[in-house]
Amino acid sequence: MNSISIYTKLYTERQAYVFEFIFDQVLGIPYKVFNADHDFIQDNSFKINYSSDIIKADLQLVPHGLLFEKDIKPQTIDIHHWQSLPIFFSSPHPEIPFDLFSAIFYLISRYEEYLPYNPDEYQRYPHKLSIAFKQQFLHQPLVDQWIQTFKKELQRKNSNLVFKEAGFTFLPTYDIDIAYSYLGKSFPRQIAGMTKDFLHGHFSKLKDRLLTLLRKQTDPYDSYLFLNNLHQQHALKPLYFFLVGEQGPLDKNISFHNKHFQSLFKEISARYPIGLHPSFQSHQSKSILEAENAKLQTQKSRQHYIRFSLPNTYQNLIDIGITEDYSMGYGSINGFRASTSFPFYWFDLSKNEKTSLQIFPFCYMECNSFYEQQLSKEEAYKEMLHYYHAVKNTGGNLITIWHNFSLGNDDLWRGWKEIYEQFIQVVCSKK
Repeated sequence: MNSISIYTKLYTERQAYVFEFIFDQVLGIPYKVFNADHDFIQDNSFKINYSSDIIKADLQLVPHGLLFEKDIKPQTIDIHHWQSLPIFFSSPHPEIPFDLFSAIFYLISRYEEYLPYNPDEYQRYPHKLSIAFKQQFLHQPLVDQWIQTFKKELQRKNSNLVFKEAGFTFLPTYDIDIAYSYLGKSFPRQIAGMTKDFLHGHFSKLKDRLLTLLRKQTDPYDSYLFLNNLHQQHALKPLYFFLVGEQGPLDKNISFHNKHFQSLFKEISARYPIGLHPSFQSHQSKSILEAENAKLQTQKSRQHYIRFSLPNTYQNLIDIGITEDYSMGYGSINGFRASTSFPFYWFDLSKNEKTSLQIFPFCYMECNSFYEQQLSKEEAYKEMLHYYHAVKNTGGNLITIWHNFSLGNDDLWRGWKEIYEQFIQVVCSKK
């Protein structure tokens, strides 16, 4: 029979969550869970004994204990290796020498982010505190690599097991933080901008502003026609996130009601799915979130500056009707924040329950390469290829973030549009 049977002494919410992620969402194979050992032994499926008891089974995983707990407390993390992959929550069992289920749960639940920490300057969880960064596997989709290695072990023991065909997918996404460099800004902002350019001797910027406002040249941040042609050429279905909150020190988009913004929004939303880009000031405020999403009425979101804290931000998103969030990554470095590229449902550790909010992790954002990691465009291109191959090798989902301003004609980003186009050609030619 093409199914998995799992024995556990006590079936918990945490076990149910991680079993569903591994066997249903990633591997795509039916599974059953047994609490009674005699029923488990009589079942004719492939048997996994998830206990320390000696029971006849095809494979045994010795529990660490995390999945039987209900509270949140510091965990001891000691790194060992299994088939060249870092592992933790080790056990003496020779075939799978660690509690795979607990380790996966620890990483995708973002357990460490519920423990006390000192936030960074933007009140975010600092990537340098994560086990993935400290143990140098942030650049790996480690959970996906574990599952694929686990799958090979299952197939080695029973070649008749049939799993879902792993299919690499690519989703390009864009954050529209500042729709235009010059267009759509209020008269006071235009005067302030021109005065600043004049006083600092930025006469080329002053000229660009005037020519743009006179519609003699394209706004430097206007990359929308370029992107639309690129998507059509490669049959891509991108996702756009719009910042529509009130202006603030780090929320600098033009007004949602401005005619230029309205025209852009209608054009993009008619072609592609759109999501909310909740403002910097919204991550702890349900009322601000509600007001912003009332303008878009979408069920998708990604936090501006990747500013979120668990569990409050995600709880607020659920309360206003968001069902998909694309914030799972860092706004300070590229990599796999939850050590997976696969979508997963958020498990709210504060309530010890699976939620309806589906998380779509990203692993690459061009602003991380440029501002935070200070890479050249050539180095950034190599970094993009690394993440492409890392995800493709595990049959996962590659989600990238770019901004319209980096793909336009702004001098600061000269040449980045070309490397993005080159990257798209590579990804789409080898899917």
